[in-house]
Amino acid sequence: MLYVRYQGHNWSFPPARTVEVGRGALADVRLDDERVSHRQVRIWHSAGAWWVADQSSRNGTWVVGAEQALDRPMSLPSEGLVLRLGSLDGPELLLSSESPRKQRGQRVLSVGRSRSSDIVVNDPLVSRRHATIAIGEQIVLRDEGSFNGTFVNGDRVHGEATLHVGDQIGLGSSSLAWNGVDIAQPPPQRPVFSARHLEVTTRAGNLLLDDVSMSAPAGTLMAIIGPVGGAKSALLAALTGLQHASRGHVMWNGRDLYAEYERMRFLVGLVPQVDILHSQLTVRRALHFAARLRLPPDTSEKELETRVDQVLAEMDLTKQKNQRIDRLSGSQRKGASIALELLTAPQLLFLDEPTSGLDPVNDKQVMGSLRSLADAGRVVLVATHSVPALNVCDRVLVLTQEGRVAFFGPPGEMLRFFAVDNYAEAFAALKHKTWASLYARSPARSAYLGRTTHGSVSLPAGDSPPPPRAAPLRQLWTLVRRNAWAVAADRLFVILLTGMPLLLALVAHAFPGRAGLSIQEASGNPYQIQQRLIVLVVGATLMGTTLAARDFVAERPIYRRERAAGLSPGAYLLSKVVVLGLLVACQCAAFVMVALLGLPGPDDALVLGNGHIEVAAAVAAVGITTTIAALVVSAATTSTKQTLPYLVALAVGQLLLCGGLFAIAGRAGLEQVSWLMPARFGYAAMAATVGLQKQTAPLLDPLFEPTAVQWLTDISFLGLQALVFLTVAAWALHRPVSGNSWK
Repeated sequence: MLYVRYQGHNWSFPPARTVEVGRGALADVRLDDERVSHRQVRIWHSAGAWWVADQSSRNGTWVVGAEQALDRPMSLPSEGLVLRLGSLDGPELLLSSESPRKQRGQRVLSVGRSRSSDIVVNDPLVSRRHATIAIGEQIVLRDEGSFNGTFVNGDRVHGEATLHVGDQIGLGSSSLAWNGVDIAQPPPQRPVFSARHLEVTTRAGNLLLDDVSMSAPAGTLMAIIGPVGGAKSALLAALTGLQHASRGHVMWNGRDLYAEYERMRFLVGLVPQVDILHSQLTVRRALHFAARLRLPPDTSEKELETRVDQVLAEMDLTKQKNQRIDRLSGSQRKGASIALELLTAPQLLFLDEPTSGLDPVNDKQVMGSLRSLADAGRVVLVATHSVPALNVCDRVLVLTQEGRVAFFGPPGEMLRFFAVDNYAEAFAALKHKTWASLYARSPARSAYLGRTTHGSVSLPAGDSPPPPRAAPLRQLWTLVRRNAWAVAADRLFVILLTGMPLLLALVAHAFPGRAGLSIQEASGNPYQIQQRLIVLVVGATLMGTTLAARDFVAERPIYRRERAAGLSPGAYLLSKVVVLGLLVACQCAAFVMVALLGLPGPDDALVLGNGHIEVAAAVAAVGITTTIAALVVSAATTSTKQTLPYLVALAVGQLLLCGGLFAIAGRAGLEQVSWLMPARFGYAAMAATVGLQKQTAPLLDPLFEPTAVQWLTDISFLGLQALVFLTVAAWALHRPVSGNSWK
């Protein structure tokens, strides 16, 4: 039997059948691609073998692996044959035949990273015991609970799947194939990354990209240049799959990135313009935490450290591994961000302005590193405005302000095309002519793109869904440890953490009177107690607001990249709540202890058996709830400048509506708004503990009732507020990861 595979479609033919492949209506295998001729390839069986021949097609047929044209009939090898139709990056056709096998009992092959596996896959994204393959009357592939999943022809395997001859098995960034006899590596070839007729249209109807095509074989360093604007960013988002183009295709080795994104995301590494590591950490520790988040849970500590050492060596950062990231040079910081992406061994590496802000020496070092990465067999694409960077690139894609291609090809030919002497003049020339139309008719287009189809498919534009990930508890534990290390390494922040409760406690001692929180000592004058309660509750809100104000805003580039790589937004949010919640609780405990030092506490306790502890618990509950509210503001805004007004409003609102400055109960509208303020219920819980209601006539507030039930009710309302704020923060974090939603 002959088996033919094309873009997920399978055909099988008996030896008596002659098979025609082409674009014509009478073809047995019909391919809808203008690079393919009406009669492209003929396949027939003779003398015990299948034979393949080109049908004098217009653009030729190419044998992958041999990188040569199919210019004479050839027999189909036992391991199968991969053909490219129309050009070296044209549609891929996989041919194989069923080989006779000796009758045998079923055998089961294990596939994984472990050296004890029958098929060892040396890939950091592959689990130790990743999958099994049962070979018998049927060939059955079973995923064994792998971390990153198993894929057959781009589709994720849920449980098990039956294999057919020519099926491609995806594990991490590696591939295997069933050739009819055994599981084997696909034939060696030089894969090509290409984009065809990409078009990006915003929701408002504005065109960001218009008919953009490019092609880059493995081993290529390619620059994307053009005027300042949204075209380069839109192209990077479309090429990486973070957001699908409105029209067109992005292909790697003949496979559609958009259609198979869940599997092919493992092949993509993206380094944003902003560094994506915590600057307070050392290089080694930052990469260690990143590896824990991205690599399978069964990766041992030794394997993890080995992988970190490998990427450090590849980026020439071994000597700097124990230095803090904020103390590295510009090129070394960029190298650390690249090393993070190399942890998962991507075959496609994209960088957004990697030399921005660097001096010429660091610029040259970064581009030299990228040249080495490309020479190792990767495709490296760099969006840049750096003129010197072009000298080390193999190809340059020049975009116009309107998002069209003004030139694509080698840097040297770019100068000839623009009829200038240097790259700076080429940039200037973009403003004076309609280069896109000139390029469309130039020999350079056909020389470096070949013939391209104009029948590009319309796609639903939007973000690619974040990939599913297992082990959220493992992610949570890793993130908690990373957050704790980042806080401990920030000396100024530690000083703020320890100094703020002490400073606020001094403010509490500045108020006159020595009654503390004791109604008996106040001798019927509760106003001293009210003042101290206001200081305690407002102090808790200030500490909670200050602690969380900068978190999500400062880490947004890190979060976006990690989420695109599989980070759970829920684990990320909870890690912040755990670490910041513990810190603010400790701050509040110290604050209450020092603020009441030498002063009497509440006369009685309602629930916890000790008045000091009960007040500290209420203050800590306010601090934690306010911290989560501040996280909502930080998650919903994009800069510190945007965050500040909301945080000031939050702090002032809590002071005014806590219920200590004036009566809130019974005031329609004002009372309902106060329910949004943690200070309202925190103040009420403390007022209930100290018995403020006993000494006040008329009745101040039902929330101040000095009973255990009322205290628990006040604290429960704080818990309810925390859950509501947590839900809103989670919603804000689940918004698109790319930062550009084709608005």
